[in-house]
Amino acid sequence: MLRPRIAVLILAALALALLAWGWWTARAQPAAPADAPPGAAARSAPAPVPVVLEPVVELLDDTPLDVVGSGAALRSVALRPAVAGEVSRVGFRAGQRVEAGQLLVQLVDRTQRLAVDAAAARLDAARALQARYEATRGTGAVPGSLIDEAASQLRLAEIELAQAREALADRAVRAPFAGVVGLAEVEPGDRVTTDSVLTTLDDRRRLLVDFALPERYLARLQPGQALTVSNPAFGDRRFDGRIAQLDSRIDPATRNLRLRAEVPNAGDLLRPGMSFQVRLALPGERHAAVPELALQYGREGAHVWAVREGQARQVPVRTLRRIGDRVLVAGALRIGEPVVVEGVQRLREGRAVAPVARRGGAAAAAAAASAGAPR
Repeated sequence: MLRPRIAVLILAALALALLAWGWWTARAQPAAPADAPPGAAARSAPAPVPVVLEPVVELLDDTPLDVVGSGAALRSVALRPAVAGEVSRVGFRAGQRVEAGQLLVQLVDRTQRLAVDAAAARLDAARALQARYEATRGTGAVPGSLIDEAASQLRLAEIELAQAREALADRAVRAPFAGVVGLAEVEPGDRVTTDSVLTTLDDRRRLLVDFALPERYLARLQPGQALTVSNPAFGDRRFDGRIAQLDSRIDPATRNLRLRAEVPNAGDLLRPGMSFQVRLALPGERHAAVPELALQYGREGAHVWAVREGQARQVPVRTLRRIGDRVLVAGALRIGEPVVVEGVQRLREGRAVAPVARRGGAAAAAAAASAGAPR
């Protein structure tokens, strides 16, 4: 009989203890406001997370290429005499800018000048004879055949004078176009032939730069595309130019396409024969670009936190390429919508955010996050 009584007493004590604990917790629980809806305390939302935002921008996925090219003058010739002879005068200095038609090298021309004088004298005699005969036409004093022969002799004399003048002109080597002459390869007194190089002449107002690219880029190349060239002689300085010509065929040995660019040389700094590093960006498709700091990685891959209607939304993306401090991505992002670049540590799907201005980078964002955290 004693044991059942003890069990009843123990159960009664436990019931009293549970009632007392319930009364105490009810008194410790703060009362909800009178106008709050039922269950408002249970559903109270956490404070918005302070974040730094930057917009999604659109960038071209250009393909940068760096290749080596070789420079040449816009027009360039190696000057040779039209006839063999002896040099009597060199009329230029190396590096001198000359005009079209300017005398550069003179060969001895005494014989040719005498030939011109003789041809001129014969022409005068033929002209006078033809004039006397023509004055008698119709009188019968001079047969018509002699008058016609005098006219033919006059024409022959004119041709002989023109030939003599051409032979004289061949003794002078003149600039075929305006440009800059190179070093003189001859001196007065030298004997030259038609194969002798006297000097070079370059029109280097613009330089032609030849280079080659793999055939896979053919569809993305066209005349007029912008590029830049550089040479170690000028450090990091780059010179602007444009593609001028594309070759009509692919080299079957290398599968490369030859291209020719034109580069203005207003300061006359560049020289034919220089090697150049050619840099051009082939146009590509447009893609969304986000700051590198916005890109996060998880078990399912890369993602960014986009802010839509004041709430954080996790958007999966696929990275394409880095351009400076931004990354081209493919995903469900809209151009111009904000993404979180600082303050992502406390974000969850649907969490409210409070944009703050960036002040001093990550340290400022951390301070803002600390100030906005619930106490």
